[in-house]
Amino acid sequence: MTEEQRSLMGYKSKIHEQGDFENPNEGKPQLTEFDEYIFRLRSFPKVKTFPQVKEKKDGTRIKIDVDKAICEFEEEITHNVVVAFFRIDSLNFSEDEPFESAVIRFFKKIKTPLVEGDSPEWDRYFIVGMRFRGRVVVGKGQDKVPNGTYYLDVPTCRPILESDKHPDAVSAMQNELPGQEMSIETIKLLIKGSKNKDEGTIKLYEAKQSSNTVQVFLAAVRDGKISFPV
Repeated sequence: MTEEQRSLMGYKSKIHEQGDFENPNEGKPQLTEFDEYIFRLRSFPKVKTFPQVKEKKDGTRIKIDVDKAICEFEEEITHNVVVAFFRIDSLNFSEDEPFESAVIRFFKKIKTPLVEGDSPEWDRYFIVGMRFRGRVVVGKGQDKVPNGTYYLDVPTCRPILESDKHPDAVSAMQNELPGQEMSIETIKLLIKGSKNKDEGTIKLYEAKQSSNTVQVFLAAVRDGKISFPV
């Protein structure tokens, strides 16, 4: 029986105070754990419940169920699929990285940090087409030989470089002040011709814009500062 998966859209996380499947990478060039790659989010994550062993303060262990977002990222050149499993039913913000939730650490690494103390609206963070740089952890079978599966190495993630952006996007940004978020007018130039929010988002990612720019765009749409068609 296939275990139920559900959309992450609208999922509310709690905040702490301070089977066999076909391998989608079959026949593709192999990735290594030593090289850095550019990844994009293939689709909006699904949520699945996993059993997990938790050790209590007295040393005893109990089994609990945890919800994890299953994220599939695609490497831009080889099109290998790289996965990440982020626990999202309970989040922990911390100054010490080892105690911080992996999903919080991931968005901090790519410079789109979650708001501390708030339960995230995940569709504002996991945006299909979002791009970033990072390395992978190479999966291995019982024989210790790489088996063609890859997992995102979260500590190595970082924003894309200026050179990774589309030339048209770089040109449109030339009039922006250093350190200033992209203006609404510049965003309108990049999404010209869009009939709706989804088309606008796609155009921004086609122009190799960062997740921060997409966040500014989505906020402008919500506030009525951008209307369609553009």
